Amino acid sequence: MTQSFTCSACGAPNYAEADSIRMACAYCGANLTIPEHLRTKSIPNVRETSSKTGPAISPEIDAPDLFRKAQPIAVKAWNLYAYWTWVRWLLPACLTLIIVSLIICAALGALPLMYNLFR
Repeated sequence: MTQSFTCSACGAPNYAEADSIRMACAYCGANLTIPEHLRTKSIPNVRETSSKTGPAISPEIDAPDLFRKAQPIAVKAWNLYAYWTWVRWLLPACLTLIIVSLIICAALGALPLMYNLFR
């Protein structure tokens, strides 16, 4: 059981922190020196390591398998790039054709009007 000691500034009870000589008062924040008889060592936190980890990956041995696994991703990325370059060319070409055909259509539609105007 931990014992408390009083703060010299406000008189509030404080509990000593492990592995420290000085600490701040929990109530007023004053710097306190922990009495010698209340200083304690912290209990080390020990964790058991799991022995169920797999073997380490060796690039020399596992490279063909890793490339085989990555190949479908690379093929999909290449196909997506090819589609993108095709669409990047096709979209402006289609828009240009549509605009040119609208202009030709308007000109041909206005041709009879122009013919009647100058007659």
